[in-house]
Amino acid sequence: MKAERKQIRDAVGHVRNTTLYDIEIDSQSEEELKTLLPWTKSMLGNLRSQCGEYSKKDRSRDVFDACVKIYNTDISHLYGEQSTEEKYYVYCHCDPSRNIAIHKHGVSTFAATLGLKYLPFYVGMGQGNRAFDFDRNETHRKYRQKIQALGLDVSPVIIKDGLSRSEALSLESKLIDIFGLIVNNGFLVNLDEGKNNKDRRNLYSEELIKISRINTMFIQNSLSHHR
Repeated sequence: MKAERKQIRDAVGHVRNTTLYDIEIDSQSEEELKTLLPWTKSMLGNLRSQCGEYSKKDRSRDVFDACVKIYNTDISHLYGEQSTEEKYYVYCHCDPSRNIAIHKHGVSTFAATLGLKYLPFYVGMGQGNRAFDFDRNETHRKYRQKIQALGLDVSPVIIKDGLSRSEALSLESKLIDIFGLIVNNGFLVNLDEGKNNKDRRNLYSEELIKISRINTMFIQNSLSHHR
């Protein structure tokens, strides 16, 4: 194997220094191919590091941090005046066939901090027995039927109660942004993304980009058995 340092032009036209290797192996020799494999893996790891790729643990932590920042952003001013009447709560309908896996992914780790044992598929706000009423949209009905086919049923969880209407609307909206709609490669079967979605997302746009960029493939794989 011979190595030579050269300057080359990459795909976007930038000139960079690189090391070119001239390797001769017998493609029919199992022993020579085995010798090459560890070196190839090492070079691939170096390339990924140079390109800014990072570990699953790092990705999970970054997504979790983005979720927390969105959750803690005050957007209640977008939903009217605060009321002294605190009658509302925010809830999730969760899928008991999909357990929360802490530290496996940033979104699921964040869901665990909300007290969830299972991944949510619907987020809402309401009063009284609203959280325990499963009469929603058609997609919600079909999703529930798939859960029931497994001998289970929807698990309703109240995330936070004692809220004013504006507080409940803002929390519901932020959770919709964090978990995302199925139609946008998210988790939720909600029909819409809540009120004032453009205004609120301007307040944490960088975090949303980070979540969507890193999570898309994970979410698609996670939801594939429900489609």
